[in-house]
Amino acid sequence: MDNIFLLPAALFPAIPLMMISFGNRYMSMASLIRKIHDEVIAKKLTRKDKATNRYLKQITLLRQRLLLNRATSTLAALSFIANLVAMYFVYNNDMFWFAWVFVGSLTAFGISLILYIVEIQLSTTALDTHLQDLEDL
Repeated sequence: MDNIFLLPAALFPAIPLMMISFGNRYMSMASLIRKIHDEVIAKKLTRKDKATNRYLKQITLLRQRLLLNRATSTLAALSFIANLVAMYFVYNNDMFWFAWVFVGSLTAFGISLILYIVEIQLSTTALDTHLQDLEDL
C-alpha cells in the first residue's frame, strides 16, 4: 500500500491522450458537417430531390456520432477530474474516499472508451454509405 500513488498516476497520462483523440474526431466531424451544409445550401436541395436522401443518411449518422462524441469527451473529462481528486485523497491518507473516487474515475473512463468504440462503428457505417454511393455509379 506504500505505492498507492501509482494507481491514479498510471491512469493520469492516458486520459488526456484519449481526450485529444476525442477532440480530433470532433474537429473532423465539424469539418464534415460544415462541408455537407455548404453543399446542400449551394445546390439548393430540398427533401424532394433524389440526392437529398444520401445527405439525410449522413446527417442522421453525424447527429448520433456528435452525441456519442460529446458523451465520451464529457466522461473522459469527469474521469480526469475524479482522478485528480483521488490523488488528493491518497495524499491525505483518506483511503476510503480514495477508493470510491478512483473506482468512479475508472468507471467513467471505461464507459467513455465503450462509447468511443460505438462511435467508431457508426463512423464505419457512414463510410460504408459513401462506398455504396460509388458502387451505384
